[in-house]
Amino acid sequence: MRDYQHPNIVHMHSSHLVGNELWVVMEYMEAGSLTDIVTHVRMTEPQIATVCFQVLRALEYLHARRVIHRCASSNYS
Repeated sequence: MRDYQHPNIVHMHSSHLVGNELWVVMEYMEAGSLTDIVTHVRMTEPQIATVCFQVLRALEYLHARRVIHRCASSNYS
C-alpha cells in the first residue's frame, strides 16, 4: 500500500514482522477510524453522501491500479 498515494487513502509508513504477526505503521488519524466515526456519530444525509463519494474515489483509484481492497476487520464476513 506504500506505493498508492491518494488523499483519501491513509498513508502506510512501514511494515514489520514481529514473531508471526505483521505489524503495519500507518498515518495517525486524529478523528479515529471511519468505522468508529460512522458508528458513534449521527451523520446528516449530506455528510453520509460526502463520505460515500470520497470512499468511492479512493476505491476507483485502487481499482484503476488493479488493487482489490478488502476489509480486514473480524466484524465483517
